[in-house]
Amino acid sequence: MGSLIQSVDRALRILEVMAVEGRPLGLGEIGGRVGLHVSTVHRLLATLRARGFVEQDEAAGRYRIGTMALRVGGSFLKGMDLRESLRPVLETLAAKSAETANLVVLQGLEAVYVDHVIGTKVAKLFTQVGQRVPLHCTSVGKVLLAFASPEDRVALLSRIRLVRFTRNTLVTRKGLAEEIHAVTTAGYAADREEHEDGVACLAAPVFEASGKVIAAMGISGPSGRIYAFGGSLVKLVQTCAMDASRSLGYASAVVRLPARAKPPIFRKKVRPAVRSR
Repeated sequence: MGSLIQSVDRALRILEVMAVEGRPLGLGEIGGRVGLHVSTVHRLLATLRARGFVEQDEAAGRYRIGTMALRVGGSFLKGMDLRESLRPVLETLAAKSAETANLVVLQGLEAVYVDHVIGTKVAKLFTQVGQRVPLHCTSVGKVLLAFASPEDRVALLSRIRLVRFTRNTLVTRKGLAEEIHAVTTAGYAADREEHEDGVACLAAPVFEASGKVIAAMGISGPSGRIYAFGGSLVKLVQTCAMDASRSLGYASAVVRLPARAKPPIFRKKVRPAVRSR
């Protein structure tokens, strides 16, 4: 509890109280429920109001939940709806690949796992629902970066920290930019032991009806198995991701795997992982 930021904690308590009450509240009411002086509550509400999390009825002097809070809540609900809608495709991907199949969405500067299905070959679980992972060194993260709108992609690339996790992690802006370009060209992304030694992943974009990429779908497993069956697994991941897209109303049925081209997972020599003694 010692690591809590007091002002953030207080602001969130105010939002919780307003959500539970479900009606506009006056300054004194809010202060009484959260146990804070009205002057402190007023400052916190001013900040929440500026960010769109709270709205004020000027005439009545009461406060209610704002549209930004609804957007945040809606994002969660959207993720849950997406999980339910795409679960059958995810189960197919896990069954046909025998690896763990993952469904991931973008939240802030990270990728978040919203669902996974464990394959028959899986002895060790590499992902967990709710787990947050970086964008620059995971296949799902690269997909979400590559297929974001140009404006969002530029903003994300400028803000993410290129932290090194293994010897294979891309830690230069130029290298990451080249990788993202390759992903958009090939239509899928690979994680070549870049986030965790001994683990490789493949992912492809999931489009909604408007053509916007709403998620990434992929598989993760021991690098030896992924490398051994890379070409066929790439096609499987892309096909399942496109099936998922069509189930969301996306019209295109094109699976973008260049003919006669080795998948990017084989284009770079993977440095051997350093084994601890």
